[in-house]
Amino acid sequence: MVKDGKDSGAGEDPLGELTEQDLLLGKKASKFIDLICIAALVACIAIALFIFMNVPWDTRMPYDGKYNRSGSGIPMQIAMLPCPVVLIGFWRSGKKTDAHHMGKGSRIGLYILGTAIVVACVVGQWVMASGILTAGGYFGS
Repeated sequence: MVKDGKDSGAGEDPLGELTEQDLLLGKKASKFIDLICIAALVACIAIALFIFMNVPWDTRMPYDGKYNRSGSGIPMQIAMLPCPVVLIGFWRSGKKTDAHHMGKGSRIGLYILGTAIVVACVVGQWVMASGILTAGGYFGS
């Protein structure tokens, strides 16, 4: 350990620089993301239920990618999982005891990027559902 009289800042408590207003605004931002995560999760589950009720159970989502060795595609039950799983993980991360400890930059990033991630999950679910509905013959020939 080098003792040159300068403090590296390592190990300092990051909460020392947050004001009471930062904590309150962080709580508000965390609650906002929690609410849109729950709304998006409900939307994704509703999309999945619609798929399960209107498409034959053995329908597979078409996949022509690089690693498609069998040529049969992805089972629809598996294709409907990723977006709700990401949303549940994102929602659970906001339930930590220190989730609201964030400064102004973190709050702005959470509002912008958090909302973008949630919207991307719902759009991704919608796109996968559209592919499965087409593969299952829901739209006709």
